[in-house]
Amino acid sequence: MTDTLDWRTLLDEATSKNSQREVAERLGYSHTTLNLITNGKYGGKTDKFAARVIEVYGVVDCPHLKTKILLSQCRTTAHGKAPTHNPTKMAHWRACQRCPHKGDEE
Repeated sequence: MTDTLDWRTLLDEATSKNSQREVAERLGYSHTTLNLITNGKYGGKTDKFAARVIEVYGVVDCPHLKTKILLSQCRTTAHGKAPTHNPTKMAHWRACQRCPHKGDEE
């Protein structure tokens, strides 16, 4: 995953795990708006919607760091090479290998 979060990918992941109604509620938008955007039929700009998707679904609670981090940072660490030069980073990387936020390697 690149450093730039793709809001459509995040939205697709969210709607594959939850109903569109649940995702819309969490985002603070109507189910109808979400449905139109998902199907490419929304007539307006989607920049505010995209920002909200990234705000809600683009961060995770890192159990190792005990703080919120960007999903892209999370997956970069988890799928990167083992940092054998630094014991602290190595402990973090090892924790990532068992973490549910790791996701599939792209």
